[in-house]
Amino acid sequence: MNIKEKISTARDRIKELEVLISAWESTLPEKKFGEKNDIVTPTVTTPNGEISEPLASGTLGEYYKKEKINVT
Repeated sequence: MNIKEKISTARDRIKELEVLISAWESTLPEKKFGEKNDIVTPTVTTPNGEISEPLASGTLGEYYKKEKINVT
C-alpha cells in the first residue's frame, strides 16, 4: 500500500468516524442556552458575594475581598 492509498484510507476512516460522532451526539440531551457543561467550578465567598476560585486567585480576588463594593 503506497502513501496515496494510506491517505485515502485515512480520509475514508475520518468520514466514517465523523458520522459515528454525529450520531452519538444526537443522542445526548440538549443543554439550555447559557447552561454550563458538567464542569464544576469551585467558588470562594467574599464580602461581595461568591466568585470562582480562578478569579479569586488573580487580580480580581483582591478587588472582591474589599469591603462592600458598590456594584450596579
